[in-house]
Amino acid sequence: MTSNGARVAWALLVVAGICGALADRVPTRPPIVAGGYRVLSVDFHTHSAFWSDGALSPFGLVMEASRQGLDAIAITGHNQVSDAKAGRWFSERIGGPTVIVGQELLGAGHHVIAVGTEQQIDLPTVTAQVAEVHRQGGVAIVAHPMKEFWPSFTNAVKDQLDGSEICHPLVYSNPKAQPTFEEFREGHNLAAIGSSDFHGLGRMGICRTYVFTNENTAAAIVDAVRARRTVVYGPNGATYGDPQLAALIVHRPELRAIATTDAPASGLDWVSRTSGVMGLGLVLLTNPRRRRRARGVTDGL
Repeated sequence: MTSNGARVAWALLVVAGICGALADRVPTRPPIVAGGYRVLSVDFHTHSAFWSDGALSPFGLVMEASRQGLDAIAITGHNQVSDAKAGRWFSERIGGPTVIVGQELLGAGHHVIAVGTEQQIDLPTVTAQVAEVHRQGGVAIVAHPMKEFWPSFTNAVKDQLDGSEICHPLVYSNPKAQPTFEEFREGHNLAAIGSSDFHGLGRMGICRTYVFTNENTAAAIVDAVRARRTVVYGPNGATYGDPQLAALIVHRPELRAIATTDAPASGLDWVSRTSGVMGLGLVLLTNPRRRRRARGVTDGL
């Protein structure tokens, strides 16, 4: 690479790095208060790559939660709590979002999100699992209750649950999902939960829960779910949860916008991407080894 070409390439890559770092800064927003409550944006169902089957590390989950404007997330590894504790440790040290230790309990014919549980739960039946979640001071939330899972959730079991997912990415790809989730809740006092089931693809927080709490702590969030102080914006403008609490934020269009759209790429994002592509392209095009190979082919003709 010529000296001028090298300088231009490195300059473009430096610009890309600086602009990318600036674009990734999370804009601060004032706390949202309504009806005397702090309103928190929470995703109760996320997976990491350490001991679960996600694509991001627990630390990456924390950073992505900040980028998506979430005040708190539950990290819910499959039948284990190690990645959640790692994520909590990291977030506490960088001043990130509140991380609630949780786990997704996978059983024969059911998935239950156990939020606010510090110890791994390894029990065979959903009844025993829910009882253990409550013994540990947590809340039990039904994950994506499609009809194939219904046989495990009798009316007696539903009466012991704390919440069920009413908004999940399935509602945007499966036309049967939303009416099925709504029907599952009928006749039962379950907290409305929106969560992304984030594994690395899609968008964390595409479905999220607005939780009305006294403070931004894991314990306060769990208490609020237990008390059914939640509101969820679903597809097609639908609102789920406590109607009195929903009325307090119905005229807060910024909340609905956060809940239904991805974090847009800023101008700095585009400068970073363009500069990075141009810089890398210049490196490849002017690479001396590439030029020598080209000359060798020409000389052999």
